[in-house]
Amino acid sequence: MSKVTPFLTYLLPFVTAFLLNLFIIFLLLKLAHRFKWYDKADIRKVHVGKIPRIGGLGIAISFFLSIFVFSLIFLLLPDTRQLLSRLGLLWSFFLGALLINLVGILDDFANLRPIYKLTGQIAAALIIIFSGHYFSSFYIPFFDVTIKSVFLGQVVTFIWIIGITNAVNLIDGMDGFSSTITSLIALFMGFSAITAGDTTLGVIFIILSGSIIGFLSYNFPPAKIFMGDSGSLFLGFVLASLPLYILNDIFADYRLILGITFLLIPIYDTLGAIIRRKIRGVPFHSPDMDHLHHKLMAIGLSKPVILVLTAFTILILSGTALLFAVYRDILFIYLQLIEWLVVLFLFILISIRKSRKNKREQS
Repeated sequence: MSKVTPFLTYLLPFVTAFLLNLFIIFLLLKLAHRFKWYDKADIRKVHVGKIPRIGGLGIAISFFLSIFVFSLIFLLLPDTRQLLSRLGLLWSFFLGALLINLVGILDDFANLRPIYKLTGQIAAALIIIFSGHYFSSFYIPFFDVTIKSVFLGQVVTFIWIIGITNAVNLIDGMDGFSSTITSLIALFMGFSAITAGDTTLGVIFIILSGSIIGFLSYNFPPAKIFMGDSGSLFLGFVLASLPLYILNDIFADYRLILGITFLLIPIYDTLGAIIRRKIRGVPFHSPDMDHLHHKLMAIGLSKPVILVLTAFTILILSGTALLFAVYRDILFIYLQLIEWLVVLFLFILISIRKSRKNKREQS
């Protein structure tokens, strides 16, 4: 391999996606203000003013366009040409991601009924599964056994893709929150894929991270633009489904555990929402003001502080998952399980503090 290859393969795609989305978001902002494509304010929103919500379109366009550009570059260079051999096998991923983004765009402009959004998510998930990409085995910690089942794997994969797609959608409620979380997760998933020997998938994750950070430049508090459902649904789907395409069978048994660790914050936030709404007897899609970012703001934390604390937590979780990919030591699997318990405790503690503060204010 040429000495320039590491720069060309990893850093340049990231910078290209970042700069490309900076330009695309700039154009989208101009269009949005001209045609008044603004996010509709309601009681659960934490922003004020007329802010466009089509940033997800920029993320998707810069993501797909950067992959296309580097496909051409890699094709022309002997040292990187082999990276293209994997792209053809990712057709189902690209098709599913495109479908999800289109569903999100329609929802941003036409406010789709939940059943229509769910139908699009189901179709995209089935595209991934029927193309042969799903959890095929599951490592069970403490018992040190591995379960292999095609049917169970397909069912779990279906629930996983739908669940994570909506989980990332649900955490998109504060300036910079979802984009900070997903950009870091994508970056560490990219490092893990490269460690697993799948450079092509690693480059795709790195491109995704660059696209998100380009958007974050406009979404950091105070936000000039939101990603909308076209972004949050798209990012959730990509982060849930793309790791299923990693070739290295060594990680097949641990793929679900690693995925949960990477996406633990949106998973816990969504589980909390499901429990709350079940107790209250309201539909799952009913909005409320009890998501993680709402609670952190309610106990007095500023938006920048929330972003720093959340980013730090993601770095620890993702770093531990990456360490397992590097050293392949089962110790890091058990360390992840401990982190699950610690983060769960923090979620519960934050909820208790918010409840106590509400009671003091009402008394």
